Amino acid sequence: MWVEISALMRLLVSLRINNNFFNSFVLRQKMKIFQQLRSLHNNTNNLHNNTNKLDPWYVTGFTDGEGCFLINVRPKSKRSNGYSVELVFRLHLHSRDRALLEKIRDFFGVGRLTAVSENHAQYWVGTLEDILVIVKHFDKYPLITQKWSDYQLFKQAVELVVRKEHLTLEGLQKIVSIRAVLNKGLSEDLRAAFPDVVPSIRPQVQNRTIPDPYWVTGFVDAEGCFNVRFVKTTKGESVNLRFLVTQHARDAEVLKSLVDYFGCGRYCVRLSTSLHGDYVVTKFEDIRCKIISFFDKYPLQSEKHLDFLDFKNIVLLKGDTYVSLTKETFAEIKQIKSHMNKGRKIKNPLDVSNSTPGNKRHYSTAINKGDQTKFNQWLGGLIDGDGQFQTTKKGISSFKIVMHINDKSLLYTLKHKYGGFIKEIAGSNALKYKLQNPKGLIDLINDVNGSIRNPIRMLQLNRICVKYNIKLKVPQPLTYDNGWFSGLVDSDGSIYIDEKSGQLTISVTQKNIYLLEPLQKIYVGKIDIVRSKGEVFKYTIFKKKEVLNLVYVYFQICPLKSSKALKINLIKDFYLLEPYRNLDVNKIDKFNQWIQFKNKWDKIV
Repeated sequence: MWVEISALMRLLVSLRINNNFFNSFVLRQKMKIFQQLRSLHNNTNNLHNNTNKLDPWYVTGFTDGEGCFLINVRPKSKRSNGYSVELVFRLHLHSRDRALLEKIRDFFGVGRLTAVSENHAQYWVGTLEDILVIVKHFDKYPLITQKWSDYQLFKQAVELVVRKEHLTLEGLQKIVSIRAVLNKGLSEDLRAAFPDVVPSIRPQVQNRTIPDPYWVTGFVDAEGCFNVRFVKTTKGESVNLRFLVTQHARDAEVLKSLVDYFGCGRYCVRLSTSLHGDYVVTKFEDIRCKIISFFDKYPLQSEKHLDFLDFKNIVLLKGDTYVSLTKETFAEIKQIKSHMNKGRKIKNPLDVSNSTPGNKRHYSTAINKGDQTKFNQWLGGLIDGDGQFQTTKKGISSFKIVMHINDKSLLYTLKHKYGGFIKEIAGSNALKYKLQNPKGLIDLINDVNGSIRNPIRMLQLNRICVKYNIKLKVPQPLTYDNGWFSGLVDSDGSIYIDEKSGQLTISVTQKNIYLLEPLQKIYVGKIDIVRSKGEVFKYTIFKKKEVLNLVYVYFQICPLKSSKALKINLIKDFYLLEPYRNLDVNKIDKFNQWIQFKNKWDKIV
């Protein structure tokens, strides 16, 4: 997206930002200036957000497939009736779809994202005020599967809590009655505590008519599958394509309604289990003319969109059902199929996290589109931290960045991709990479244009863009899976263990709070002013849950490429051994393991 940002440039010039800027104004003045920058930037970002906001019916359709309404009743001695009631709306997905959960969170404007495990994340809404936002949506855009019944029961409990009836014994018993017919029913403990409870009557779904095409998109994102099979025949091997949507048999009517909605396909009960059924489309013409055209018009939002694109590519390669495939085409289809669904993995050929400074390494510039985007984002973060664009009075433009000598492999990755040279800095353990040739510089600019967020760096970049007649792009709002944060950690980040407290911290230090505020919103953590360093700002993550969320989820998607990656790989061991860092003669083996770990950690610069 091209956006006019001359106003931002003029504002930055008027500030005359330099290395002494933060020392020349009091904190209140600095904050006011950056609020102006942030306001201008957010106005641009809002234009982007409005064009990418999820359709309300999409959210309902996705919830019909993946949503969960929970009523938790737990003992609590401080309550007059001895129990607390927690109302929760939850969406639980594989971590690769965390970006979709972010969109849903932004759609509702409430709730939070958490890492459930190494491979799973969830969107969670649990305060009464926020739950009322959820209720308002599903009243206006109702569910049509059995989730509608769950929602109606959940809503009854919400109304009881709003009226504070859950604080009375009678109101609590009503909620337990509702809980008895919701999801898996009562736990053994609740059945023992409320033996005389009478389960509520479960509401029957009134309307199973598909309300909107975006409902279909959301539902398919949750429960759909684009399947490619190779079937052996007397004439050899053939390619069979299937589009499926799976549901429990109790929602068979919803799947049958898809037959009428698309005007093709059929509903069938699974032979392996009568508890589930499928809406299936297998006719090639129906897939090509109806299914493909539908999702071209109403695109999927999850990672399943990549499977759809591969599926569509295979349809185009297959071309005509009556024409035999060549060996080359068949091999190409097999190659595409191998990366679909469970075969799809996040890859980053430029990840150097497992390399050591002395290792020989092949530097490849062959990067697929997805990896190239992540690389560009990462490089933008790296440059925002330690990079510098320069234009001399004679009009000579260049880019340079200084890194520790242990990050030699990282700099050689840049050299092999863009050209330039690497030089040791005398009297230090640092290397300088400099790029001056116009072709390499233009390639670099085109790669990072739109990923630079530092206002000072944007001003530097703009001077070169003007020279080469390149329009400067304003970055889009930062999202969880953006590689920019990884690049910023590689350049300005620290990963350290406090010797006294034993606490592990991941931090990024910047003179510009404007760069750190989005990190706090997305990855949690906190921002402090480091007065000893001339009032620079420090963003830190130190809580175990938040640190592991980065280790298990974010840095798997956007790995570090500097030597700091070696410390990231040791963090799991740290939390296992940290409890034994103080000598205990009864646990001397564990203490020795801690010493070995700490020695390994301290050797990493």
